Amino acid sequence: MSKDKKPDPKAAPKQGAKPEGTEIAQGPAANQQGVQVIAQYIKDFSFENPNAPESLVSGWPQPETNVQIFLRHQVLKDDVYECSVNFRIEAKAKEKDKICFIIDLSYGALVVLKNIPQENHQPVIMVEVPKLLFPFAREIVANTTSAGGYPPLFLTPISFETIYINEVKRLKEQQGKAAQG
Repeated sequence: MSKDKKPDPKAAPKQGAKPEGTEIAQGPAANQQGVQVIAQYIKDFSFENPNAPESLVSGWPQPETNVQIFLRHQVLKDDVYECSVNFRIEAKAKEKDKICFIIDLSYGALVVLKNIPQENHQPVIMVEVPKLLFPFAREIVANTTSAGGYPPLFLTPISFETIYINEVKRLKEQQGKAAQG
């Protein structure tokens, strides 16, 4: 009668053996396309509350808020980019013609575009990366306005696709005008 040998869980692993579950992905998974976020950070930030405490007391009307957004990116090397979503937000009491607050925020990320064809880099860094960054920038704006004594300002979702399409159209028009002139 032979006994089945069971591995001893207390026994040391054989030299050069890989622990279970540590295999490196090879084959189709290794060639998957994607965006890898290496780091996210506040690149630049300021909050101005020039008329506090006057602007915080009751009697001031609901401020009119103007939000401007700019997208920026730069190639650092090969498929590595720095991308940023930049906001300039100005809240103004229109009737009093006074500023309630101003926020300037540049929120960035260092990203690697893995196995994405070069011709698709532009839409990814102008649409997909800002979509990833927006919720974090939105939270910073809401927390800052709250800390400044105002109700939290929750930015409405932004269609980065529309911004990208409009920018492509604008650039094509500029190129058409330059070719004609």
